[in-house]
Amino acid sequence: MLKKLLFSLLFGTSLYGVAQPKAEFSASVQDVGVLAWHEPGEARFTVTNRGTEPFKITDVVEDCGCTTVQWTSEEIKPGYATTLVVRYDAELLGHFNKGIAVYTSINNRPTYLNIKGNVVLEKETYEGDFPYAIGDYALSTDNIEFDDVNRGDRPEKTLYIKNNGAKAGRPLLMHLPSYLRGRVVPEVIPAGRTGRIVLTLNSDALSNMGLTTTSIYLGRYEGDRVSANNEVNVTATLLPSVTALGNPSVAAPQADISTNLNLGSFGNKSQLKGILTLKNTGNAPLDIKTLQVYNPGIGVTLGKRTIAPGKEAKIKVVLSAASRKLRGTHRILLITNDPRQPKIIINVTSGR
Repeated sequence: MLKKLLFSLLFGTSLYGVAQPKAEFSASVQDVGVLAWHEPGEARFTVTNRGTEPFKITDVVEDCGCTTVQWTSEEIKPGYATTLVVRYDAELLGHFNKGIAVYTSINNRPTYLNIKGNVVLEKETYEGDFPYAIGDYALSTDNIEFDDVNRGDRPEKTLYIKNNGAKAGRPLLMHLPSYLRGRVVPEVIPAGRTGRIVLTLNSDALSNMGLTTTSIYLGRYEGDRVSANNEVNVTATLLPSVTALGNPSVAAPQADISTNLNLGSFGNKSQLKGILTLKNTGNAPLDIKTLQVYNPGIGVTLGKRTIAPGKEAKIKVVLSAASRKLRGTHRILLITNDPRQPKIIINVTSGR
């Protein structure tokens, strides 16, 4: 009994000794790129508790008045995270590298973070059209596509926004999914001036290979509602890893299919139909991993998902007349285990 008691005391003491908080920062340096003069830049640092006890951020010290940090002193539990938002005011021209010191309740030693970039007098301006109106704002596009994304990538896409109103406005991005981060530059757009909406994709947060589609919304004012009138379509195509495809120098499948399908004219028809033939000209079975569409007005049907060498399969395609009013390009995405071309895009065209 005494041995058991001693073992319990020792074991409990051991557990107590190793139980501790651990702060893990997502990065130590972030480059916000090229900023226009007077257009602030923003970086986000995530702090995750990888330990077994909670901790707090007790203080954040900037090395100059040109940076400000938004942070919380609330307790961070094990497995949870918080975000520090660092803003640089871009009031001085030229390259910058500014630091902040982050203190936590874990110990007295700070963690140093840096934000860097370059402020220029005037960034390259957008000279294209703004065909998509959302209230007083107009957008260069209402459809953003992140193509050919590999796991681990952090690609950025930019669409341009113009304020056609009579006074300055603060457009808001609403309903961004966890894998997208967005910012409007500048936050306040003067009347008659243009700005940028920058979207950054975190590919590690995408759940599935292939096509992921979502809608985000541009808020014209605080409390604005979401509707088809302020919707922006966003798609991301995550490619399979190279190791999952195999070596093309050994026995491998090979997909052979036309990448263009013309379905003719609608006339008075409500839909058009066509057939694509997918052949396997390789010497190993061809597996269809993903068959998806970029526009909800396109329907596809595939009879079989595995095609033996020398065999073929039919893909039935139905295009609705309503597809012309729906967001998303008229394209079909096909991902197979063909190591030479795992991703195939098929363009679907039609007449009036």
